[in-house]
Amino acid sequence: MKVVFENNVICPDGKVSELLLSRHAELREPDAADAFWLVRLHEERTDATGGDGVARLDLTGWKERSRRLYWADGSMERNYSLIRMGRTGDAALRISVVLSTCNQPEWLENALWGYEAQTVKNFELIIADDGSRRETFDLLQRLVPQLSYPVKHVWHEDKGFRKCDILNKGILAAQTDYLLFSDGDCIPRPDFVETHLRLRRRGRFLSGGYHKLSMALSKSLTRDDILSGRCFDLRWMRSKGMPASFKNNKLTAKGLWRWTLNTFTPTKATWNGHNASGWLSDILAVNGFDERMQYGGQDREFGERLENYGVHGLQMRYSTVCLHLDHSRGYKTPESIRKNRDIRKHTRGAKVQWSPYGIVKGPLAGETVKANGWYDRYTIEEERLARYRQRGGLYRHLFSLPCQWRKNALRRKVIADYGRRTEAPVLSNRSGVVVSLTSFPPRIGQLHLTLKSILWQTCPPEKIVVWLSEEEFPGKMNDLPQSLTALRANGVDFRFVSGNLRSHKKYYYVFRDCPDMTVVTVDDDLIYPRDTLERLLSLSYRYPGTVCGNVIRTMRREGGSFAPYKRWTKVVEMPPCSAHVNMAVGCGGICYPPRWYGESLFDLRLISECCPSADDLWLKANELKEGVKVTGGGRFFPRPIELPRTQDNSLQRTNNGRRNLNDEQWRAVCRLWKLDGMSLD
Repeated sequence: MKVVFENNVICPDGKVSELLLSRHAELREPDAADAFWLVRLHEERTDATGGDGVARLDLTGWKERSRRLYWADGSMERNYSLIRMGRTGDAALRISVVLSTCNQPEWLENALWGYEAQTVKNFELIIADDGSRRETFDLLQRLVPQLSYPVKHVWHEDKGFRKCDILNKGILAAQTDYLLFSDGDCIPRPDFVETHLRLRRRGRFLSGGYHKLSMALSKSLTRDDILSGRCFDLRWMRSKGMPASFKNNKLTAKGLWRWTLNTFTPTKATWNGHNASGWLSDILAVNGFDERMQYGGQDREFGERLENYGVHGLQMRYSTVCLHLDHSRGYKTPESIRKNRDIRKHTRGAKVQWSPYGIVKGPLAGETVKANGWYDRYTIEEERLARYRQRGGLYRHLFSLPCQWRKNALRRKVIADYGRRTEAPVLSNRSGVVVSLTSFPPRIGQLHLTLKSILWQTCPPEKIVVWLSEEEFPGKMNDLPQSLTALRANGVDFRFVSGNLRSHKKYYYVFRDCPDMTVVTVDDDLIYPRDTLERLLSLSYRYPGTVCGNVIRTMRREGGSFAPYKRWTKVVEMPPCSAHVNMAVGCGGICYPPRWYGESLFDLRLISECCPSADDLWLKANELKEGVKVTGGGRFFPRPIELPRTQDNSLQRTNNGRRNLNDEQWRAVCRLWKLDGMSLD
């Protein structure tokens, strides 16, 4: 169990822990490797209360599996939440609905019944509560046990209108990679969640609509009206006094007419707080909502930063609809409107993408947002190109050409932007993950670009180790460019070893020096997507004890032996699976569990005789020998961006060239350990 305040400052008061343990028996469970209990005390604490040496809890890589709010009473002076943290979320969930509310329990109850009537139930609902009084807490205590979907109540103290703050906290509470935002005064149509799931697209956010009701009609709606869906029936609504209006098409439009209205509406596809959805990666890339903003356009400003980032709105106001219940807006002031207008003007004029007043405070984390934005667009083009190649015909030979041109232009922009950036985060976590790689003189000048892409990961490692041969760098650190030596201050460790094992250096020494750590090996000629480590670690937590890769080849057999290496299928996208037939390819990064290997892995004589230049094949042979499965899969992983001229000195050319050394080396290890007869089931 860990006890923290709102901003993850660890509570030093042992009496609080003792009181919590006496109240909640589940907190006595010992922490596991993949889960622990977190108690969040809902009180603001800053560094000023504990000085510069204040202890903070690092939650990088963890997800909230469940959350329950408890109201202050008696010996507990503040509200607190019991949160179950895990390395991965619930695989059955596909979308997280973030619902903002503040002191509107009657309207919130109607909204919750609306989500009970949804045609799909594989979602979690996160109530982002901007300091509601106890009435809302009591409502949820009564209502949540009657609902068929999981609910998290994320609450903070009432300090005025702070919707952006609580939305950011709701974002961090999400388990899934796609988020739908609405308000607690909006009743969703039964196909609301299903439609957002069906229409979601990479590189876009969905802009939905609402149908506003009068106060009289809002108050007349009952639970049965909502659960039956008749509150969305236009004839029924007209019988209740709804006036005729063109906007009623939102309730009735279908098929071609719905498409026509969405396509030709004069309303721009903006981010609407009552009905919008987007990918978590895009939301984090612009740092969530700007917490300086109060009522008046704060949602639009967030959408404008997404647009600047390259994620454009898709108009769906006639496809995905909710009923907006009427209410007063006492928090609307001329000052807040004027302040927000100025912020939005700056966002549009300066093409702002990252807000330093969002989820992560401070400007440094936003330094590579532009590069990440180009990288995300590169990923979209890479995925589109893969689809064209699979379809063949004109798609492969004609339609793919402009896609290839755009991809190459974006690749150059990413490389140029990484080259201009001098700052990078400092590694300071205790994740137990080490990234290991090696390099040699022809590539050393651009290695800093690869290292920066690892430092900027969404789940950064505990340390990065670069193994270099003393034969190639006799002057050691004096032989390295300043762009590399400067990265030692960020936590990059350069180690020089005698002899030259070539590409085998990336794993050989780190397995010996860090036997109890999770090791991720990467190549030195690539700029990696910022979620590379997050994907690998997520697979590792779901499939412990296996080797995990982002890029997988499926081994093939022909007759009684293995097919040539070039016929091992490279998988673009597949459901996550763990199998002996999978082989992790180094260009996507490979994650190894602690102590998976036998001593034969380190036999230098066998390495030189069987696999002197194919470390991936040597590792795969040892995995088969030790019975270790390889896990891969998930959503599309782009081919990492190759650095210029690095392929002039590439093992890929040698191993897969005219002579094809990969096949020769694989046959050698098959003879050594009789792998041809081994089952791959």
